Amino acid sequence: MTILSQIHSGHDPTIYRIPCLELTCPAWPDAIRYCPGWDDITVTHEGGQQATYVGSGLDIALPARNDSGQQRLVFAIGGVTADAEELVEAAVEAGEIITLTLRMYASNDLSAPAQRPKVMTVDSPEFLPDGTLQVPCTYRDILSRRFLQGRFTAHDYPGVALF
Repeated sequence: MTILSQIHSGHDPTIYRIPCLELTCPAWPDAIRYCPGWDDITVTHEGGQQATYVGSGLDIALPARNDSGQQRLVFAIGGVTADAEELVEAAVEAGEIITLTLRMYASNDLSAPAQRPKVMTVDSPEFLPDGTLQVPCTYRDILSRRFLQGRFTAHDYPGVALF
């Protein structure tokens, strides 16, 4: 039984899960990291490097359970710093791709994520008037993937033009 399975089954009420969000962009010098709660926490990533996550208000809207080819999650982060706000706005204006990595940790073991991290593409982050950063992300976007990376074109395969 995995650590998260034990947590969900109610094995020990003193152990709980901690979602940690990391926003990254190639144009930024450092990642923006948030976790729920009042206190900052230092965790170890799957690669062995340590990172500090800033405590903030955090809410996650889970995707609909349907058969669509795209899973959409919406994260709301409260208490975003002015530096993070400037980085996000600059990345959106420049058209840079922002990625969000969700890592789940067990409260009794911050030495490694309790499950494999989920990497998502941020669609269009929005700052709400109350100071909350709303981050919609796509996860498992099957519809936007190109399954046949090598396309059969007349330039590459001259015989295709005959059909």
